[in-house]
Amino acid sequence: MTRDDLRRFRTLDIDFDSIGLLQDGGEDFAYFCTPTDAEFVGRIGCDGVHFILLPGDERVFCVDPAMGEEGKFVLPVGSDFREFLSFVLFCQDANPLAELWWKDEGRFYGDLKEGEAEFQSADEGFQRDCETALAAIAKEFGLSPADPFHKVKAMQAAFDPSGLNWSDEYYDVLGLENPRRPDEAIIYQAEHTATVFAFRRETMLPQDPYILLSVVNTKLRDEYPSLSALCDGLDADQRELTEKLAGAGYAYDPAANQFKPV
Repeated sequence: MTRDDLRRFRTLDIDFDSIGLLQDGGEDFAYFCTPTDAEFVGRIGCDGVHFILLPGDERVFCVDPAMGEEGKFVLPVGSDFREFLSFVLFCQDANPLAELWWKDEGRFYGDLKEGEAEFQSADEGFQRDCETALAAIAKEFGLSPADPFHKVKAMQAAFDPSGLNWSDEYYDVLGLENPRRPDEAIIYQAEHTATVFAFRRETMLPQDPYILLSVVNTKLRDEYPSLSALCDGLDADQRELTEKLAGAGYAYDPAANQFKPV
């Protein structure tokens, strides 16, 4: 059922980007923490984050290398593809499903409300593409929006990642003993740890300026009292960051501790 529905989904004449389910990149989507037998479903556009299916399983999973914790790189976000789509209809985008693992109830619904306000001020063409895509999905599969919060939280809390199949790169990056190479000693633990943190830094800030804007402003609002503190905390180049956002038409406002349009 799930795989048949995925094939039907891909035949829809919609802008997949408008709902955070890009279909391009399916030939080269894997990260070190993507199970070796994963089947690509879509990607949200933020570095590394994608949705997958696993053999013999109807569930849809999210893979996020920035989660940075063994056992949480891969988590379920829908018991099957139709349920996953009903959650996308509720959120009006797949991105909130990828972020649900770390959000509490207040933050999740608050961000959805904020996202709706941003959507209302977005480009009319984007609004139209998004609304058209959501309507097409609802019609094709006979779906209504379904609130994902409690269902997904319960699925993720119960999920056991021990049966996932990992690549050699997974064990190397995390500095773990590889069961396929049991006699190989883990010698350079500090080096592996440095690799993991370097990977987190690389994936923490996306390259797309508009996604970068959203991530940076969220972190300034919730985690860092200033731009310099954010750059220090994420080991980011402040000049490079400000120049990239300036190219998108945004400048840092110290009083508001936010990047705002100029």
